[in-house]
Amino acid sequence: MKGPSRLSPAALAGLLLAGAVAGAPRPRDPGIRLAGLGDCERVTRDGAIPPSPRFWDPRSRTLRLHGARNEVVGAQLMLTATGGDVKDVDVEIGDLKGPGLIRSAESIELFREVYQFVENGDWSWGPKSRVLPSRLWYPEVLVPFEDPWASGRRVGAPFDLDASNGPNQGIFLDLTIPKAARPGVYAARIRVRAGRAVAAEARLELTVHGITLPDETHVDAYGEIYGHAYRSHGIPYREGFDAWQRVAARYHQLAHRHRIVVAERDGEGPAFGDGGDYDAFYGPILDGSLFTKARGYTGPGSETGVAVYPAPFKQAYDGRAPDFDAADLAAYARTAREFRKHAAVRGWTRTKFFAYVVDEAPTDARTRENERRLQAALDEGAAPEGLPLLWTSHTNPAALAADPAHDRRGLTRWWVPNGGACDPGFLRPRIAAGERVWFYHHGHPAVGVHGVNATGVELRTWGAICWRYGLQGSFFWAVDFGDRERPLAIPNYKKGETRWGNGVLLYPGSRLPDIGLPAIEGPLPSLRMKAYRRGLQDFEYAWLLAQAGRREAADAIVRRVVPVALTEAKIPGEPPWSPDPNDWYLMREELAAALLRR
Repeated sequence: MKGPSRLSPAALAGLLLAGAVAGAPRPRDPGIRLAGLGDCERVTRDGAIPPSPRFWDPRSRTLRLHGARNEVVGAQLMLTATGGDVKDVDVEIGDLKGPGLIRSAESIELFREVYQFVENGDWSWGPKSRVLPSRLWYPEVLVPFEDPWASGRRVGAPFDLDASNGPNQGIFLDLTIPKAARPGVYAARIRVRAGRAVAAEARLELTVHGITLPDETHVDAYGEIYGHAYRSHGIPYREGFDAWQRVAARYHQLAHRHRIVVAERDGEGPAFGDGGDYDAFYGPILDGSLFTKARGYTGPGSETGVAVYPAPFKQAYDGRAPDFDAADLAAYARTAREFRKHAAVRGWTRTKFFAYVVDEAPTDARTRENERRLQAALDEGAAPEGLPLLWTSHTNPAALAADPAHDRRGLTRWWVPNGGACDPGFLRPRIAAGERVWFYHHGHPAVGVHGVNATGVELRTWGAICWRYGLQGSFFWAVDFGDRERPLAIPNYKKGETRWGNGVLLYPGSRLPDIGLPAIEGPLPSLRMKAYRRGLQDFEYAWLLAQAGRREAADAIVRRVVPVALTEAKIPGEPPWSPDPNDWYLMREELAAALLRR
């Protein structure tokens, strides 16, 4: 295999924004041109459609997918108005027939891609990174055709194609491959309607591999709910637990379906000891009963509790760790003791718990001593297993190691430096010692950027980077911290933010009326959330190879696409991995082929 391609910024923009239109016109043009894309292309509302040869065959008009059982595979259909506005457009996909039957109503979910105008996404705040041009309309919010929580209620379709406002309309397709699906090739018909007329047709072909992705996750993906989404639904926790719980549970289910763990920040949900509300809400997340058919859940991770979760401590200190007095420390120890005892009684034994109390504190000797005393109190209370503090920092911990007064070794057991401070050489021995290492967002060349106007591979890199360096996870710091007035249009946690999308990974369905659509009582995913999931599933492919005794093969395949990252990447502002989605599609094909050869 040749190494991954390296594209110049101009060539990359051309690939995503000005490629040749895939697919020959049909003999009679009904006003809509249909093309298929993979899940990692990003096409603006008025951009030309790039070819996606690993997914779309324009001659046979076939969208080809492949995947393991218990995997969610994604793709896109691009509808382009060719002769003016088109009214009342809808998309239908039939049942998949092959060695067995995969019913589309149970396994396929279609989403209408809603576009955001990226006013200023030049990534000038933080590490300068290569992104796509601002002042264009990029696909981001995904609105389901069918309300997932109200049977028979349509939301995202039918719709109109407004050619004057950009002729493109992307449709995202999620296909969940059932655990019981027989391996082989399945096919279904894709039909696009404009009113009663058939405007375009194509074929969907799915190859089901004889492998199964696990329900358990082997790489962590964690993010916090700041409560902006919840408040958009108008049901604060303190004003009605039942209504709050119904909607909040759906946010956790959506995250779980994407192999992501989310948790409410303090005040956005029930506190430990808050009557029975804490157990009623968090118990099903931890024991897996929230992720069952009885609770309306389908997809990977069925009946499986989350792998990691924060213990019930407020993240109270930003940029500092105070001089805790004896009463403070005794209170932390008491809560740790009570929570550990309670978790054991409830059977929450699979989940690894951490305490997130201090965020991005200085690295001076006094702060370290304060954190040491806090960690000792938590460990005393949670004995014998202890309770590790999450350590987040912009400082490379290797830079602190020479001075015992600053060295984090012997204190930190759950390391979370940002991507640009995550030093694999220093942290490998920490992992070998049984400690946990994540990274959080940064930018090029360390990790993929988390912006809307970025290539579709950027958040996919996070899972691959974890595999490449043996890390246990990543931290997307906030998932709903968007603009309060226009949350679907401005996914930024503060005014003037140039990292468009920083603080947001999902959206409140209650605000769909802002864009003329019916509200839903639950969350909306994003294209970036799909890319994040894709990288987490890539990790599971590599994990399966390692379990089969072929870790070297997995390492070699991933390394060809991500040769370096984190602190080992040296060229500022440039991604060291391939920005071409076709290289990433090929990586997954090679991982699957290696698994099938075992």
